[in-house]
Amino acid sequence: MSRHEGRRDGLMNGRVRAALLVAVVIGAFVEVGTPHRQYGPFVDVFALAAVGVVGAAAVLGSESVATLARQRDRLEQEAQSATTAPICRYVTGPVAPQPRSQPQPPRPRPILRERPTDLSVPRFGDGARAQGYPWLLPERTVQNGIAADEATVGAFAIRAASVIGPGHRCARPAEPRQDSYRIGRSRDSRYAIVAVADGLSSAAWSDAGATTASSQAVTLLREQVETRGFGGLDGKELYGRIAESVAAHAAGRGVATSQVATVLITAVLAEPDANGVAEAWVAWLGDSSAWTLDPRLPLWRTSAGDTKDRAATVVSNEVAGQLPDTPQLARDHYVSLAPGAALALVTDGIGDAWADPAGDVNAYFANAWRSPVPATRFTADVGFDAPQCLDDRTAVVVWNGGRA
Repeated sequence: MSRHEGRRDGLMNGRVRAALLVAVVIGAFVEVGTPHRQYGPFVDVFALAAVGVVGAAAVLGSESVATLARQRDRLEQEAQSATTAPICRYVTGPVAPQPRSQPQPPRPRPILRERPTDLSVPRFGDGARAQGYPWLLPERTVQNGIAADEATVGAFAIRAASVIGPGHRCARPAEPRQDSYRIGRSRDSRYAIVAVADGLSSAAWSDAGATTASSQAVTLLREQVETRGFGGLDGKELYGRIAESVAAHAAGRGVATSQVATVLITAVLAEPDANGVAEAWVAWLGDSSAWTLDPRLPLWRTSAGDTKDRAATVVSNEVAGQLPDTPQLARDHYVSLAPGAALALVTDGIGDAWADPAGDVNAYFANAWRSPVPATRFTADVGFDAPQCLDDRTAVVVWNGGRA
């Protein structure tokens, strides 16, 4: 019922009661004014009492109607104010009745999310002062200062990251990231392919040489494994063809081959056998290195690469071979990986820290990378802070998950 209908009904009830009251009063005066032979006083009393009762009923009835009308008006005003409530106010409405044959659907549960990965880099000792300096940009356009990947190839889990070293990114002028990596697979995913290159700091265009070498290495290794098989991989031929590509890049830039010099380490991992053991073919030229990790032992152990003599009085950064000038010095061999074991290909920015017996960097990474970690966490680890570790650092780790 609307507000106007309620007011109209109340008004009609009041008029009817007033008419009845007038009629009763007139009747009472007539009754009183007419002489009675017997019981005259009693008749007059009853007539006046009737008038009083009817009058009181009329007054009380009008008041109750007015009260009801006021209550209806108040309820209608509250309903209108509720419909215009601000959107930030939570209002609950009546719940529609549900048939007994159809049970109420369960309430949706809140989505559970993992805590974000901690991106703070690990710090060893007092760290390096250059670690806290601002990152500057080189004068020419170069590759990104950070690169990272995460992938699965058959039974293998792969994590890769390359971070420009503190000594390069804060120099004036800043230098480009001279490390480069590439990861790939055969078409049937039976083989995982990895290449890690480290441009020589003395070469002005070493970043370009490293990028060319790593990219060509994965392309040519895929070609070899698919045409010759895993047992037909040839390191001498591989590094010879990569050297040709790097030299051609130097010629295209109009610079000497020494200006694009880089070292390189490569690996092809074959799918695990029936026992879950995987074979890896590793070839290298220079001081980038390969390391293996047994999950039962808290230490990365070197398995390939020309590592520096850490026992010498002065640790030399001179390398025995490099591309594109001495590809004939490349060497290769096979490595076995038990189920759960890992193979890491790293540049000397990481390899030197792992090889240092005086530090605890190796033990930290053996524990942190005992099993695959998210690419963000892996990248933060590669960007570790340690004294005298200022070079670019790159790592590609492949974990053997056994039979897929």
